[in-house]
Amino acid sequence: MISREISLTTQILSWAPSRQSSAIADDQNWRTPYRYWKHAENLLAHPDNEHFRIDCVGNLKRAIDHRLKRLTSLYRFKKIPDASKPSELLDVLGYFGIARPTMLREVSEVRNLLEHHYKSPPPHRRCQELVEFSWYFLRSTDLLSTSVLNDFVLRPDDGESEKDDWIEVTYGPETDWKCTVRGWVPDSFVSSEVDLGITIRLEQLETAEEFSARAVAQELDIYARRRTGVYFTGRISGKPEVFTTMTTLYFSTL
Repeated sequence: MISREISLTTQILSWAPSRQSSAIADDQNWRTPYRYWKHAENLLAHPDNEHFRIDCVGNLKRAIDHRLKRLTSLYRFKKIPDASKPSELLDVLGYFGIARPTMLREVSEVRNLLEHHYKSPPPHRRCQELVEFSWYFLRSTDLLSTSVLNDFVLRPDDGESEKDDWIEVTYGPETDWKCTVRGWVPDSFVSSEVDLGITIRLEQLETAEEFSARAVAQELDIYARRRTGVYFTGRISGKPEVFTTMTTLYFSTL
């Protein structure tokens, strides 16, 4: 180990992410919102009935609330180490690119007007739009609701970097949102003297020569051909904007 800490360039945050392993949430609870949604859709078969349109909006709100509660339980958004993230759940979803909060809020606001201020329900066409949006929100978060990502891999796709460069990121609610990384990067991507943007608390650091020698000694010949770069493992600490981007990358794979 050369140093207890190194700095890793933020260039790796522009590498393409791909999902790796995940934990399956194998209960069927994720399907419950669709029952509310389907009932809401069926109610619109009676376009002139105001009471049915009121019930339609109420069931859409239940569908969305049920899905939001599940996502909150699975991902524990408050524990994400980003002090600049919004405090409201809907804004958190927008902040990390999971869902657009505007329409989610509209369903809630319409329902509250109906429930607490005795307003007339939206016209039939508007209710149809809310039904379609709610369906899209459920479908776009189905994978999030059934499969919790454990780790993902970042690889360069600029055509210029070494094709064997990669970083495996272990991050998410299963690690209590603590971010560990390992991988191969060019020598110029790390420094023990200059701040390149991402602080890594090292567990291991090897040059290509050191790694190849160890790989040969352990009869791991497939790895022995690496001639440049460094291999490292460690934990990310420091700047909140790094965690913002890493969290956005995490959710972009789902």
